[in-house]
Amino acid sequence: MAKTQWQKDPNHGFIWNCIDHLATWYDGREKHAVNRKTYLRLCILGIFGAHQLYAKQPILGVLYLATCWSGFSIAMTLVDAIIAGGGMVGGLGER
Repeated sequence: MAKTQWQKDPNHGFIWNCIDHLATWYDGREKHAVNRKTYLRLCILGIFGAHQLYAKQPILGVLYLATCWSGFSIAMTLVDAIIAGGGMVGGLGER
């Protein structure tokens, strides 16, 4: 993947340039393949951000670790596990 160099737009202010830089960085970031089984197993330690650190997302991992005393990291770990697990199996009413 070719990385594009972000350039500051002189016609916009500081906040607009920061948002534009973050959006450009997110689109151009390098994606990492992770093993789904290992990721789901690390969701057990998700309250401490272990699965995010495994997925090479250190900022989210530290955020989960910093908020492990609250319900935020528990709720987001459940969301991450559902997304990684493929969501609900079947459709509505199917078993």
